[in-house]
Amino acid sequence: MFRHSILFALALAAPLSAAQQRKFTIGGEMFQEEDILDARGLPEVDGTPVVMITFADDASQRFLGITRKHLGKPLPVAIDGRTLAEPVIKSENGSGVLELPGAKSMEDAVALAKLISGKEPLPDELE
Repeated sequence: MFRHSILFALALAAPLSAAQQRKFTIGGEMFQEEDILDARGLPEVDGTPVVMITFADDASQRFLGITRKHLGKPLPVAIDGRTLAEPVIKSENGSGVLELPGAKSMEDAVALAKLISGKEPLPDELE
């Protein structure tokens, strides 16, 4: 099950200085800013906010391996040591995309996405 929005609030409560880098882990494995192509807050079909994380190719393969190891088990997703979610993995994820529900608002989802990736989301359209 995913943790409630209180953990999103905790993750956002102590912003990092420019000299610090956040520690984003999935299944105990560290993912750096360069491992993440994009992270953004989006509404689900029902309007519920989620954070969608898209991994670079190498990180996508690592994420696939992590989901393989956690089949039928909880997969902790954490930032700076604070667990955001612990979904039970029902199948391997080779899509290179992870969705984290639980944000109480779109503003929280957008802020958490930026904290995870360290950058603004990619533009929706390339000109």
